[in-house]
Amino acid sequence: MTVPRWLFLYLWIAPHVLQVVLAAMMIHRKLVRKFPAFFVYTVYQVVQCAVLVTIGLAPAFTEEQYAMAILVDGAISIALRFAVVYEIFGHVFESYPALQQFGGMLFRWATAVLMVVAVVLVAYSSNSGLDRMHIAYLVVDRAVSIVQCGLLILLILLARFLSFPWTSFAYGITIGLGLFSSVELGISALQAQFGLYVAYEFLPSFTMAVYHCCVVFWVVSLLLPEQKSSRVNTGSGYELQHWNDALARFLHQ
Repeated sequence: MTVPRWLFLYLWIAPHVLQVVLAAMMIHRKLVRKFPAFFVYTVYQVVQCAVLVTIGLAPAFTEEQYAMAILVDGAISIALRFAVVYEIFGHVFESYPALQQFGGMLFRWATAVLMVVAVVLVAYSSNSGLDRMHIAYLVVDRAVSIVQCGLLILLILLARFLSFPWTSFAYGITIGLGLFSSVELGISALQAQFGLYVAYEFLPSFTMAVYHCCVVFWVVSLLLPEQKSSRVNTGSGYELQHWNDALARFLHQ
């Protein structure tokens, strides 16, 4: 499928224009300190869009330089999305410090393993420098998408235990990132099955369209009245507190 150039440019630029609005809304509602990682991610997406559009449209830059910029941007975006998931995890479990601490340990170990995998792939690949980085990026991106999807699904399932409201901005961030990570994971599976260049004109536009929907969802979530989560007094809530207490004893042994 051939995507019209005007539609491609719209899907490329429009979400980041909305993210300018999103960042301004976060500042106005004083949510920057509450969600600093997501704010940094939002601002970075705006900056990287301006940089990539400049590199992509300016004749002074080569295709190889643009490809390298895409890889660098992808690596930074992966790290920031991972930081956002960690931030949401901490926010959801703020009433359960032991679970929060254990989750932090898992995140740090997962980050270390992913970094080692990337370094090993780059070091032992026989391709050219750009191709080696591309392969490492694809593998790490797929691994991070799997981790993100798993953690985000876990957060959504645990919402019923924590009385975490659907109108919460944190929940909006979770659903938006979960949708985007799921789509990226599906595209990675298609590329692994049919080759890196399968539907190379359509898939980037489809990914950008999904990201556009995610940004719109984040803006709508921010417009909704914020509701605070609270501890629950149900059997599930007591069971989760029991897990927290048991894990706290284990961590302090």
